Order: sequence, then C-alpha cells, then structure tokens
Amino acid sequence: MQIQIYRTNSSSYQDSNFFKMEKEELESVPGVKYLKSLTEANESDPFVLISNTHTEPTELPLTLLDKTVLMIHPNSGHDNFPKTFVENVDFPIIVGNPIRSNAVAEYTLSSIFHKFTPIKNHSHWSSDRKWDRGLLRDQKVLILGYGEIGNLIYQSLLPLCSEVQVFDPFVKTSAKNVFNKLSDNLIKDKNIIIVAASLTKSSRSLIDQNFLKKISSSATIINAARGEIINEEDLINWMKKNEKSSAYLDVFNQEPFSPGYMLDMENVNKTSHIAGVYDYLNEDIVKFEKKIVSEFIQSHSKGEVEKFLDKNKNIVLTGKSINYL
Repeated sequence: MQIQIYRTNSSSYQDSNFFKMEKEELESVPGVKYLKSLTEANESDPFVLISNTHTEPTELPLTLLDKTVLMIHPNSGHDNFPKTFVENVDFPIIVGNPIRSNAVAEYTLSSIFHKFTPIKNHSHWSSDRKWDRGLLRDQKVLILGYGEIGNLIYQSLLPLCSEVQVFDPFVKTSAKNVFNKLSDNLIKDKNIIIVAASLTKSSRSLIDQNFLKKISSSATIINAARGEIINEEDLINWMKKNEKSSAYLDVFNQEPFSPGYMLDMENVNKTSHIAGVYDYLNEDIVKFEKKIVSEFIQSHSKGEVEKFLDKNKNIVLTGKSINYL
C-alpha cells in the first residue's frame, strides 16, 4: 500500500525550504508519496492529510475525505475542528500537542519571572543591596487546563509557589490539586492566573468580569492559549481599575491586533502569538509527522492500528475525547 500525503494548509513561518524538508523526510518513509497538489494524486491510493489552524475541515472535498485513513494536525489548538466533523469521519485525527508544549510552558514561566524577579544590571556596586521583588513562595496560582502544557507548568511551579491549583472540567485524575468544578473558593484571592486550556464552548469568555472580581486585585494573568478564553473588554476595564494588576497576553480575540491596541496600559505586555515559536519548530513539526506516519504504516501492515491509537491516546482526537459541551 502506498500512502499519499497532502498538506491542506501552511503557516506564515513555513516557506519553500520547509516544504522541501517535509517532502524529503516524509518520502524517506517506505511507501509514502508527498503531493504538492491534488492533481498529482493516484485515485487508488489512500491519503494522510496534514492540517493546521487555517484548515476548514468541513470545506475539504468529500472525495478526499472518503480516501483518507489518517489526519495529522501538528498544532496544539484544535478549535477549528467542529464536533460533528470529528465524530463523523472514519479516520483518526492526531494532534501535535507535544511539539510546542515545552515552548509554551517556557513562555508562561518567563512571564512569571519577568513579573516577579526582573534582574537589573548594576553598573556599580549597590551599597544598600536592595532588590524590590516578590517571591513566588508567596504566590497562589490557578492554572486553567491540565493538558500537556498545563501539566508542565503545574510540575514546574509546584515546588516554588505556596499554592498551585488546577481547573479542568474534562480531566480524570486523583491529584488533590486538580478540580473539575470552578468554584468561588478555587478562584478567590489567586495572585497568578494561567490559561492553558483549549477553546471550547465552556471555556469561551471563561475569564470575565464575574471571574475577575474574585481574584486578587494585583493578580497577574498569563494567556498563551486562545484569546477568546478571556473577555478582553472585561479584562481591560478590570485592569484599568486595578493598576497593580498585570497581564502577559500572546493571543487575542482579533489577530493580528490593531496598531496601538492596549498601548496606553503599562500593566499589559503583548506579544504576537509567538509562545509556541522557536528556532527548530519546523524541524520538530516534520519529525513529529514522520514519527506518526511511520508508526501508522507499520501498525496498519500488522493489523495493529488499535495498538497505535492506544499508544497515542493522549493526542488522538475523536468524538469522545475532544472537549466539547
């Protein structure tokens, strides 16, 4: 069996060199042909589709989907996949959560250290030896989401902060600090709020005026997940009333944000959806794709696709595992 791989969309940071690398690496797997265009397709061979956040799954031709045996979505966010699409297709969808998890976790941790422990260069010896900073030891943290990124952040902050708690309505765990219900007591007086959740119907505008009035008036909010999880108008109003608060925002309701957006707010640090971007991102994307394709083909040839799906169950998107309400 020959597998035809077709990429439905690309991102702005993926140029011709990326496609050349992707083609070479994937075609190094026996039985794989990489298509630049569907006009190159062989009607008798099955497809593996590679998507991204710009892909509109429901707009893909039914003739293509009928011949698809696997879809690889090498992104963490999958809110562009409607529930009905995921439930109705006859092939598994593998999401790329592991690719950017460390990068996004590091962005979040960098934001925290930038806020609480900024290190200034001393041009001469400081006789008073003062350092105006807060200690993480005294901070109470709430992480929204307990996937790969949320878990990394949780494990990193747990030894450093006085309290680290997690809200995730979907995760099943016996961990004492992870909660499925967002109670007032869970939110109350938190100093650091970290968004590490997927965008779902239940998480959209999760952080609104009702949420904000319960946390510390000097809280730091960090969002490198999805912009729509925060009601930006409510956040702006709250931060203008609470000048000791701060926010590190990498994602927004509208992207790109307009020139000068929030520029008058000194307590807001904005970046351009870069939390998951790093020097070797494209190489890691291709490595992930190659690994999944290789494992899938091997398991298919042995009649062990179920073992492949079980091995990758944490990153397999199905109607039962996707978080929709």
